[in-house]
Amino acid sequence: MRLKILLASLALSLASSAYAQAPATPAAAPPPPGPPAVNDGATTFVVTFKVKAGKEADFEQAFKEMSQGVREHEPGNIYYELYKTAEPQTYVVIERYKDAAAITAHGQSAHGRKLFAALRDLTEGRPQAQRLIFVLSK
Repeated sequence: MRLKILLASLALSLASSAYAQAPATPAAAPPPPGPPAVNDGATTFVVTFKVKAGKEADFEQAFKEMSQGVREHEPGNIYYELYKTAEPQTYVVIERYKDAAAITAHGQSAHGRKLFAALRDLTEGRPQAQRLIFVLSK
């Protein structure tokens, strides 16, 4: 229950901080193909999880289901990727959203609530989240 409350608070905090950024100004015409414009409103999160010993397969399955939900129900998600680090039992999720509305939709999704419930039995301690605001691409 404590982890569920923590993760819900984290999602709400990240969504709230996303609302604090200035809205992107609408363009008169669609941008040309290529990398996104500087400060296009996109936000990326890098979230690190420490998984309980022996729970790695269950954790990966929970994220497989979450990824499917994101893919099928979140058009505002640009990407959602799970990585395993060289550090034992440590995983990183990198997720990018078009705008604050997409972040809010993610935090309130049924598949997100299901993942948050599963994580309380699968992880140790609090996940570490870092919010990145897009600046430049190649």
